[in-house]
Amino acid sequence: MQLRKTILASVLSAALALSAAACGTAENTQSVSSAAASEHVAETPTPSPEATATASPTAEPTVKSTASPAPESNEVSENAEITAEIEAMAPLLEAHILAQMNGMAFDANDPVYFWQTAAFAVDNCGMTFYSAETTGSALVLSRGVMEEIVSGLFESAANEDLPDIPDSLSGEISYDADSDTYARPISGGFSVDIQDCVKSGDVYTVTAALIRDENEAEPQAIFTAELVPNPREDNTVFIYSIRTVKQIS
Repeated sequence: MQLRKTILASVLSAALALSAAACGTAENTQSVSSAAASEHVAETPTPSPEATATASPTAEPTVKSTASPAPESNEVSENAEITAEIEAMAPLLEAHILAQMNGMAFDANDPVYFWQTAAFAVDNCGMTFYSAETTGSALVLSRGVMEEIVSGLFESAANEDLPDIPDSLSGEISYDADSDTYARPISGGFSVDIQDCVKSGDVYTVTAALIRDENEAEPQAIFTAELVPNPREDNTVFIYSIRTVKQIS
């Protein structure tokens, strides 16, 4: 009996020893696994953010200007005397002013503006030519006289052939091929006062006021015009020619 108890105690002791050994092995294994895992995490490198490439600024190409510098003008504007020759341009300036007051724009290449302006000019200065004739209620002028008037009206038309008269102006001015003359119904009622003149080189810039009659103090309109030497060599009446006319008030 005593022997049996001794054997049983030995068996229990051995079992306890085995159990304790088993527990120690598991704990060691768990510690080793945790350490290994921690070591793995520590060794795994954290990816660094990718660097964004910054583009180098592109230098703008330098463009060399090929334009020629504007020539310096040595001409100085100065007040000029309103001479008799400039005063003689008043009837032609009035013709341009009346045409523009009727809604037209300065254009020497427009036959309507060309002949309407010429018709008004005949009203203003046609009688000053010794060859002018009156037939009924119309003033009749030769081709030569009309060319002389036109050379003062338009710088660009001074040495050009007279264009055909548009049908729309048949009541304003007419041409007779048999006599080679131009006829304009007589009319009038306005005048132009040249108030100022400035000279720059060969160009005279004048200020002209349209007056309805002598008793009216306020002008109907004020225009400015450029006068240049008349290109027509045999012109004896108008030594200047009109380059531009525009309203300023």
